Amino acid sequence: MSSELVDTPNLASSYCPGCDRERDPLREILTVCWCDEHRPACEGAEDAKASVDRTAWSSAGDANAETNRPWCAWVHRRVRRS
Repeated sequence: MSSELVDTPNLASSYCPGCDRERDPLREILTVCWCDEHRPACEGAEDAKASVDRTAWSSAGDANAETNRPWCAWVHRRVRRS
């Protein structure tokens, strides 16, 4: 069996916005592939201003039972229709 995704050729051209400034992503189908020289930095000046308290969130993303119970009851309530 074949899939449409496998059978469809990739028509996009790879380009680096830092190297290929003359190419226009509005006129061509382009896939951004940053080269090592122009790769955007992952850390900026604003990152130092953000404070994150890692103990406030659970690692599994579970909801706190005390704060979640009222919301759960409201969402799953039975609505009386007249």
